[in-house]
Amino acid sequence: MATEIKLAAVGDILMIGPLLKSARTNDNNYAFTSIFKNVAPLLRQADLVIGNLETPLAGREAAYTKGNARTGFSMFNCPDELASALKETGFNVLSTANNHCMDRGAKGLVRTLKVLDEHELAHTGTYSSDPGEDNHLILDVKGIKIGVVSYSKGTNNILLPDGRAWMVNIIDPNNHGKIAEHIRRLADKVDLVVVCLHIGKECRHIPLPKSRQLVNLLLDSGAHVILGNHPHVIQPAFLTKGGSFAIYSLGNFISTRLYRNPATNCGVIVQLTIRKETDGTVNVTDAAFVPTWSTRLKTANGIKYRILPIRAAMLRPEPGQTASDRQLMIKIWKRTRPFLSDGRS
Repeated sequence: MATEIKLAAVGDILMIGPLLKSARTNDNNYAFTSIFKNVAPLLRQADLVIGNLETPLAGREAAYTKGNARTGFSMFNCPDELASALKETGFNVLSTANNHCMDRGAKGLVRTLKVLDEHELAHTGTYSSDPGEDNHLILDVKGIKIGVVSYSKGTNNILLPDGRAWMVNIIDPNNHGKIAEHIRRLADKVDLVVVCLHIGKECRHIPLPKSRQLVNLLLDSGAHVILGNHPHVIQPAFLTKGGSFAIYSLGNFISTRLYRNPATNCGVIVQLTIRKETDGTVNVTDAAFVPTWSTRLKTANGIKYRILPIRAAMLRPEPGQTASDRQLMIKIWKRTRPFLSDGRS
């Protein structure tokens, strides 16, 4: 008998300073759940939900967002309450290989994984001990064995400790063949291979040629689903005739506006139907898209942030969203919609 499951995926979970300030409670704890309340029902419908955690959970600090004087990059951290909020929202797996995973050093990276384990959130891409050739995650979802791989193009010039290069799955032009071999090896062990790639150029809607080359190589090597992150804006998605799916960038799931570019407020929830036939063949049979918008609401309790499903917000305005922000949301979505050509957007 054939088996079907639903897989949902979102983009960057980027907890920048103002988001943390708005979530801080009177007792100096943090309440993040309301940020996700409008999209949680959509995610909870899925059998497997994957997101990109683009912040360490490195412990309490006076300032969670800092600048790195040596590299010039921003460095992030987030209170542990985010993990429980993501679990409650419906997340099962978090990709942790990205350019901010070392923002609080090796100690912060290891602590992040410990916090995720405590909240029963599976993860892959970064490691507290040498994974060897098992630098991936394998899950069983309703009898379909799924392998999840996560790679990042770098760590914002923060060096990994000597002898511990295994802490982060790093991708560069010189090791594409090695990564393709990883995908082929994993494909022999599982029914479905999902690859999370943190690559590309920020704020660019068109994938770089090298990103296209890598995605094609990994699809040819046995990947069934490729989920791209890092550009912070939506990039094209496609479903192949052979039953594979790729999106070059899911955009931001939650973030403040970056680089004064309103397209960084826009992301997408990808909803995939995965079917395993009685002969063992597995294909992505359908891909649907729910566009989202990270907005800043004016409420009786001050400024709050929330992720809005755009189509629902277009039909019924969200209380607290300004008219100008709503108009901008609609404008950006109309501009972005052609990148998600499933015929229903």
